[in-house]
Amino acid sequence: MKFSRLGAAILLLIAMNMVVCTGMLQPSAMVYAQERAVDDEIPPFENRLETDHFVLKWTNKSYHPRDDIKDPEIIKETAEYLEEAWAKYMDLFGRAPYTAPGKNKVEVIFRDIDCYGVADPPDGPIQFSSTAWVDKKTKGIRRPTSAHELFHKLQYAYGFKTKWRPPKPYKWFTEGTAAWSEVYVWGMVSRTEKIDELFKDTNMDFFYEAEDTAMPFWIYFVQGNQEHPNNQLMRKFFEACERLHDGHLALQEVVEETYGPIDRFLDDFAKARKTGFWGGPCDAPYKSILGPEGTDLVAEVKDLQRKLSGSRKATSFPFEIRNF
Repeated sequence: MKFSRLGAAILLLIAMNMVVCTGMLQPSAMVYAQERAVDDEIPPFENRLETDHFVLKWTNKSYHPRDDIKDPEIIKETAEYLEEAWAKYMDLFGRAPYTAPGKNKVEVIFRDIDCYGVADPPDGPIQFSSTAWVDKKTKGIRRPTSAHELFHKLQYAYGFKTKWRPPKPYKWFTEGTAAWSEVYVWGMVSRTEKIDELFKDTNMDFFYEAEDTAMPFWIYFVQGNQEHPNNQLMRKFFEACERLHDGHLALQEVVEETYGPIDRFLDDFAKARKTGFWGGPCDAPYKSILGPEGTDLVAEVKDLQRKLSGSRKATSFPFEIRNF
């Protein structure tokens, strides 16, 4: 496959040196300006809550006060969110998320970090931002972020980063499918951009630039914008990833078995980005996807596309596809 944008490639190289975080805290949220990076020293945790599949740890006595969570109900709620996501993943994929060698439960810690959550490296804990978790203004990110980070553990169970690493770039499927999981589990997302960015910028280079904003593609992939979605296609995709060790090849295999030629499928998706993605009725959870503040983002996308459809025509996919 060839991609033509040198500038995007440079940006990609920069991004490769960054830890994958879910929901980088927004520049406008100045209250988070002093947060630490995810590789900073982890504080000791005097509090612990154990559930069927998780061990959650937090502190209220940190030398760094922004680590602290005073209300244990926040932890209990998060534990419930994680268990609900675990159950839904087991139901669809028939496979448990990855746990570190020698452990039978996933460790979850809360501390002051510069993003909502992170689940990298595979043997490390899921980390959630204590600062975002206690802030009432960002309460809406808890459910989708919990599902997102746990989905990374499911990706590891299919061998990603534990047995194989795909050719770069790969965040279009690793972050894109984790963003899809937010919708699959909760019908909501932690950032509105995950839904609307591909429709606002229809020339965005999908494989290089999209990352978690690639999520609408995965809704399209499982026919979530149609009346009867086929979520089993996501399981087939990850089974193909496990076998082929390559997201591009896995996508091509599943798409061509299900829909026909990959280039036609991608071209149809590009047209749907411009002319009408949610055109008719569709089932939950894709019918009404909420943002972290409760806004119906599907309705917003429909309105956006109605406004734009009269001013431009659909074109082919915004980059050349060769040897997919």
